[in-house]
Amino acid sequence: MKTLFQKLVSCILVFSITALPFTAQAGLIATDEVVAQTPVQSERAKVRDFVSRSDVQQQLQQFGVTPQNAKDRIDALTEAEVQHIAGKIDALPAGATSGGLAVVGITVLLVLIIYAILQLFYPQK
Repeated sequence: MKTLFQKLVSCILVFSITALPFTAQAGLIATDEVVAQTPVQSERAKVRDFVSRSDVQQQLQQFGVTPQNAKDRIDALTEAEVQHIAGKIDALPAGATSGGLAVVGITVLLVLIIYAILQLFYPQK
C-alpha cells in the first residue's frame, strides 16, 4: 500500500513539474518612470479611474455634471483634496452592502443550530 501511494505521489509530481506552466516575468523599471509616478499622481489616477466607471458617470449625469467636466474638476483639485478623496475611495466597501444583514443571518442560524443540538442531547420531558 505504501509503495502504491509513493508511486502515485511521484507520478503526480513528475506530471506537475513537466506539464504545468511555471512562468514568471520580471523587468527593470527606469528611474525616471518611478520618479514621475509620485503618490499624488497615482492617487489622482485612482480618482480618475473611479470617476470613469459607468455607474459613477450615470450618477454624475443625474447631478448635471458631464464626464469631461468631472475630469477637469479632478485636474483642478489640490494635493490634499486628492489624497482625501482617494482615502474615501479606499474606505468604500467592495460589495453592494456592508454585510450587516449577513452577520445577523449567520448569528440566527448559529443560535438555531445550538438549540437543535441541545434539544437532541438534552431533551425536555
